[in-house]
Amino acid sequence: MLVPSLLVLTLFFNERVPINMNNDQSKILIFQKILIVFLILLMVFFMLFDFNLFNHPKDNSIITRSILRFLGGTAFVVMLISFGYSSILSFKNVKKSLLIMIPAFIISINNFPIIAYLSGRTTLTEPIYRVYLFLIECLSVGFFEEILFRGIILMFLVKKLEHVKNGLLISIVLSSLMFGFIHILNLYSGASVSSTFLQIGYSFLIGMMWAVMFLKTGNLWLVMLLHATFNFFGQVMFYLGRVDGRYDIYTIGITALFAGIAAAYTYVIYRQMTEKPIHDLKSL
Repeated sequence: MLVPSLLVLTLFFNERVPINMNNDQSKILIFQKILIVFLILLMVFFMLFDFNLFNHPKDNSIITRSILRFLGGTAFVVMLISFGYSSILSFKNVKKSLLIMIPAFIISINNFPIIAYLSGRTTLTEPIYRVYLFLIECLSVGFFEEILFRGIILMFLVKKLEHVKNGLLISIVLSSLMFGFIHILNLYSGASVSSTFLQIGYSFLIGMMWAVMFLKTGNLWLVMLLHATFNFFGQVMFYLGRVDGRYDIYTIGITALFAGIAAAYTYVIYRQMTEKPIHDLKSL
């Protein structure tokens, strides 16, 4: 996660300071850059040194990864504010946004091996407190990756492709492709080639849905929650337990049905947005 953080932050530090910026604004920008450097140094510090805060190595691993993502995400938040996109961070239109996102949340919940669980084919082998630690880690993933891919990269592309034909669609596709391909780094953590490329594929597709949900509602925090719940329900029983025969015929059928409905719904939402000029979308 440090690599994408450094790449995006390099763009930030190379951004030209407006010539009409007054002294107070210049001081604020300098403070923001110092704060970002401090957060990045903290990330490096946590990566280089082992902190045995808990007796169990899995607990230490979960907490360390969570801290790193929260630090990186906070640096991105400061970056968004510096670019004048603080409105993206407002928690607005909650009820309306939740209604719009219901199909997406159904996809997240369905990522849990429901049929296997009801059939007694799942076993939680870790203590219950570790489930809560894992939930915190999933929240940190949603926070870090949504700030990066939807908050920064997607909005940067929307701005740059404002006058390009199908610029909105290109922005959604490109940001989702980047989101998908970043998961190739899982190969370095021991994941198999087949599972990694499968994850790249469905991350690209789910990334497009989350991008549309964000652009439609303007509520990035709820999209973070979408991301966190998708990861939590999809991984908790595999990371902290055992699942026998996840993909039975019923699970495959239900998943295909929900995926088709969600894809059609996302397309309808996207078509509604194309009737709205892209420059209006930037004022989220």
